[in-house]
Amino acid sequence: MKYLIGLCVIFFSLTVFSKQDELDFKAWEKKGSWGIYSEKPNSHFKPLKIKSYKEGYLPAFSYLIKRFNLQNVNNQYCLIGYKWNKTKNSDERENIIVFWKTANYLINWNLPDSEDDDSYKAIIFSKPFIDMSESVVPYKESEGAQALWAKEGVIQMMNDCELNGQKITITPSGVR
Repeated sequence: MKYLIGLCVIFFSLTVFSKQDELDFKAWEKKGSWGIYSEKPNSHFKPLKIKSYKEGYLPAFSYLIKRFNLQNVNNQYCLIGYKWNKTKNSDERENIIVFWKTANYLINWNLPDSEDDDSYKAIIFSKPFIDMSESVVPYKESEGAQALWAKEGVIQMMNDCELNGQKITITPSGVR
């Protein structure tokens, strides 16, 4: 089973990157969007340097692993934080992005304000929580759609996470 999941992850990665010539990165750049956002962040940071995320990632990710019944395989993640500075038209903001490579999801992870025993479960309600196999399509197909994401933007973020993010592997014995 773990080999099948591994092969699926490899196949999706090869499919995404082999079809890049079908994607319209120039049109995507002209639009001014970046990743899944309407504008490029001012900076990036490493989320696990923040105490609450460092302490919260294993319970939260273990919860997802169990919910998706993937506790018998190595689960690979890439995390990256993005920051936008305050401007005349918007407040300062930060987002934490999680690429769950094993299950092929992109998650905008926010820790809940409360600190109860079940707060780690809040990750399942993250918005967006994107199934990259079903909801990521070329920009030309996603334009105007409410539940689709531009593949060009997702690839932009995946590449950025590979270069600047934090990579984590949770083995079956590491799942809590």
